[in-house]
Amino acid sequence: MTFEKFCWLMEKSVLYHARLDQLGDPFEGAVTNAYARMRDAGEIEPYFGLKEHEPWSFKSLRFRQFATCWHASEFESDALWKIYAPGGAGIAIVSTMSRMEQCVDLKPNGSGILGQVEYEDFDNSGMRRQGSPTVIRPGHLKRKSFEYEREVRAIIIKNLIVEGGSFIMDEAFLEKQRLQQPVGINAKIDVKELIQSIVISPTAKPFFEELVR
Repeated sequence: MTFEKFCWLMEKSVLYHARLDQLGDPFEGAVTNAYARMRDAGEIEPYFGLKEHEPWSFKSLRFRQFATCWHASEFESDALWKIYAPGGAGIAIVSTMSRMEQCVDLKPNGSGILGQVEYEDFDNSGMRRQGSPTVIRPGHLKRKSFEYEREVRAIIIKNLIVEGGSFIMDEAFLEKQRLQQPVGINAKIDVKELIQSIVISPTAKPFFEELVR
């Protein structure tokens, strides 16, 4: 992250979760093309609900899922330094999944899911996890072109806003969902519990370490 975002995190003791449709990838929250083809052709049973409801449900999830995204690796990534903290004024926070489970307060916001993102060929993958009878959840699934991210993602899921107790399957209803949901959520955290260590950019100027300390 940038130095400004780091200062904000430390001062506010909150972890920002961005709405899926704000992350820049139009396939966020989607199922694979192969899964959709097999479902619509009747070759497989829908995994996530009724066949006619699923496409609308996935569209609504883009406005109801809020993610904080982390890189899972024992080593630093030169590419991610350049993408997320260019210019040498960058900071990486080191944590663990168990620390996140303990320190993030979900109570005001809804339920949460913490797990590794899986990267699949959207044209050919049926979304089944390797060696498992279960399938990859939308929101923890991305295209192969993002594999370099090695992402672990924590998602907060907000409840669906319904009218008259029913889910309406039309574009106007989905647009209303989009407008009624926030673009991001701040989840309260225990900063000391979350942060295991702090790493500054390998291209940082000499004064930057002193500033961070």
